[in-house]
Amino acid sequence: MAPSSSTDSVRILPGVLRAFAIEALRTVGLPDADAQRVANCLVQVDLRGVFSHGTRQLRRYTAEYQRGELNPHPEIRVDRETPASAVIDGDGGIGYLAASRAAEVLVQKAGDVGIAVTSTHRHGHIGSAGIYARMVVARDMVYFGAAGGSRWNAPGDPDVTVWKAMSAPPICFGIPSAEGPPLVADINTHMFRDWDRLDEAMERFPEALIRSMGLKFVATLLGGVLGGSLPEGEEASAYKAAARGSFMVAVRPDVVGDTAAFKAEVTRIIAESRELKPLPGLETTEVAGSLEWQRERTWSNDGIPISRAHLDLLEEVARNVGISATW
Repeated sequence: MAPSSSTDSVRILPGVLRAFAIEALRTVGLPDADAQRVANCLVQVDLRGVFSHGTRQLRRYTAEYQRGELNPHPEIRVDRETPASAVIDGDGGIGYLAASRAAEVLVQKAGDVGIAVTSTHRHGHIGSAGIYARMVVARDMVYFGAAGGSRWNAPGDPDVTVWKAMSAPPICFGIPSAEGPPLVADINTHMFRDWDRLDEAMERFPEALIRSMGLKFVATLLGGVLGGSLPEGEEASAYKAAARGSFMVAVRPDVVGDTAAFKAEVTRIIAESRELKPLPGLETTEVAGSLEWQRERTWSNDGIPISRAHLDLLEEVARNVGISATW
């Protein structure tokens, strides 16, 4: 989601927003270290202007904890592993904890053997998939990931089309550069959201619609069904909101070619592409992740422009959990 350009936006420093998120999460039962981990992820995403997956998600998460749908004290553990793989059990907790652990293990194993895969299961929403891509890219590795729900059922309405077979799972690619922005393509595979205009979309953009549907199936089958699968004999989490999974792959570039040369070429291609004319209706030329990369650097010092509607939502969270919101 693009940042608000509304004149009612208020600049809030990341530290202030982070402290609020930590307090809200502690209040609904998370230990300090887990609250800090989740808050850091949410504010990182706000810093990049992806407000749909930043601190706005606090309303959803705090409510899930209050309803007993997430485990506030999960024991994140490795279920199974080989030198090049690991399966992480989220124990009913919020997805950021399991997914962050999976990304950390992924980097270690890919660093050792060149290519690795991790998966996670029995947890809640993992947030923006780009969080984990950037963890891997920061270690000069290529990343691919997907996430999805692990409990798939066909839609119950006999009149709905196959478009509704899947909801809105993400896929994400990360590619390191020598300098400047890396390429991070964090993609919500659900690209046509107005159900009432599906006929129009099929008439005007049939290829885009069908390809989007294909990506929805890929993300769900890899992230939710494969990543979220349980060992034989194990039961799903008792926590209602912990029915998600993820699937991550990391590759050291030197497994295929020369790391330094590859990263230099990525930098050149991104830089020269950004010098071309922008797409119609846009003011600047950007590639996947470049605008967000620049925002993060600028807003870290200047503050994040939080819209009035966003502030209202955070103040609602504050009332619901019984804390103060002072901006």
